[in-house]
Amino acid sequence: MRGWTDAPMVIANPTLGDIRPITKKAFYVAMSCDGVTDFDSLAFLPEHHDVLTALIHEGITESCAEGDGIAPHQHYRKAPNPYLTAIQWCVTGNCNLRCRHCYMESPEGRYGELSFDEMTRLVGQFERANVLQVSLTGGEPFLRKDIGEIIDLLAERNICLTRIYSNGLLITDDHLARIKGNGFLPSFQISFDGVGTHDYMRGCRGIEAGVTAAIRRIVASGFLVVISTSLDRMTARQLMHTYELMIDLGVRGWRIASPQASGNWKGNTTALSMDEEAQALAPLLGRWLRDGKPFFLQLGGFFRSDQVWENDVALGATSLRARHTPESYDCAPCREQPNLLPDGTLVPCPGYVDTPIQARMPNLLSQELSEAWTTSFLREIADIKKKDLLAKNPECSTCEFFEECGIGCRASAYGETGDLTAKDPLSCKLWKTGYKKMFEELAMAATDR
Repeated sequence: MRGWTDAPMVIANPTLGDIRPITKKAFYVAMSCDGVTDFDSLAFLPEHHDVLTALIHEGITESCAEGDGIAPHQHYRKAPNPYLTAIQWCVTGNCNLRCRHCYMESPEGRYGELSFDEMTRLVGQFERANVLQVSLTGGEPFLRKDIGEIIDLLAERNICLTRIYSNGLLITDDHLARIKGNGFLPSFQISFDGVGTHDYMRGCRGIEAGVTAAIRRIVASGFLVVISTSLDRMTARQLMHTYELMIDLGVRGWRIASPQASGNWKGNTTALSMDEEAQALAPLLGRWLRDGKPFFLQLGGFFRSDQVWENDVALGATSLRARHTPESYDCAPCREQPNLLPDGTLVPCPGYVDTPIQARMPNLLSQELSEAWTTSFLREIADIKKKDLLAKNPECSTCEFFEECGIGCRASAYGETGDLTAKDPLSCKLWKTGYKKMFEELAMAATDR
């Protein structure tokens, strides 16, 4: 049972990602399911028993012996901050590779890493803010010698580990066993930049075979694996060969995207134009459709499949399109799961890293998470609504693509124009040049056959 200032009554199962607001009546009944309260007393009306029956049917409550109370973490706890379900936590800025596109500027370690004691204090802040889920990333998270202790700490505080981002090379069987031993079954997002091109993009020779071996081991251990591939002129040439490998590895998802123009990728000479991206990705979509959609697929901003894999909470793939209205918040993920950098800086998402806006973000070493999430420039960004953007971009109100585009991504708009409230030029181009429609028509044509 959890609550926040703007969502005071919630029942949450962080492991399954089932987080639902409830009515006052249901809240009253759920709060009474403490192993002590007598439901045969006059305080409980037939309507309360109906709610109880529904809660039992859904597996939220269960019958117990008298006096068999609930665990401490099951007690209701209300946080002094707005709704906040998850943190994407960069636990280190260090890495064992030299990736050409790293926005964290590893392995130079621009952001370093905090001590275990400092990490423990941050987890305490997560707990007080009612953070339910955490994803671990870096740098390379398994470069930390205390990564096992950090995972143990999350389990002790009943914060679910839902996803791990890694290059795969340092993940051992002991790591996988420890994760499972804590009751976690996160998905792994492993970086792999193509058959014959992985070493090139990652800046280290001889690592491709080690990464593919790690992926096979993680899949064999029962974890879902999603592959992340960075697209440029070199990796684009190998997409079909890499696709074949994805099939062979048995992955559950494949995400392909061009790197963001920040960190190590600044000044690169191999980035693709949007036209070149489309030309490279369209044949891949066709092959994937002919093969019966063997895994979740995301092709940059052009296409995202709508499969939802069983128990794969972290993928979160629900629909091809989101429908925006003037009252919609600009970015739902930024309102629920911000990104915590290795130096304690909290940003809305990785898209703001290495921008002037980063300097205006709160740091959790000097400010409590609950306070930062309630009052800060970060909060101002999280609270932006589409109507605020329409006021600055009135021409978008009559655009036929507004409901789908929503004036685009704030981080992308800022990166491209220097104006946080500008329309996103990349999103405009995706829709107005017809690329979104083209990819959707390819998908629809395959479905109709």
